[in-house]
Amino acid sequence: MVLLNLLFPATWLLLLLECAAVGVEGLVYLQCARRVRRPFLFSLWANSCSFGLGLVIGGIL
Repeated sequence: MVLLNLLFPATWLLLLLECAAVGVEGLVYLQCARRVRRPFLFSLWANSCSFGLGLVIGGIL
C-alpha cells in the first residue's frame, strides 16, 4: 500500500486500496484462522493500527 501510495498519491485510491486489503485479509482470516471470531473486524482493527502507526512514523500525526 505504501509503495502504491507513493507511486500514485491520491487519497481516494489509498482508501480504495485499504478497503480492498481489509476485505482480502478478512477472507484469509476467515479461511485460515478459525479461532478468530470476527475476521473482518479483526482485519479492520489491524489495518487501522498499521495505518495509524504509519502516520505517526511518517510524522503526519
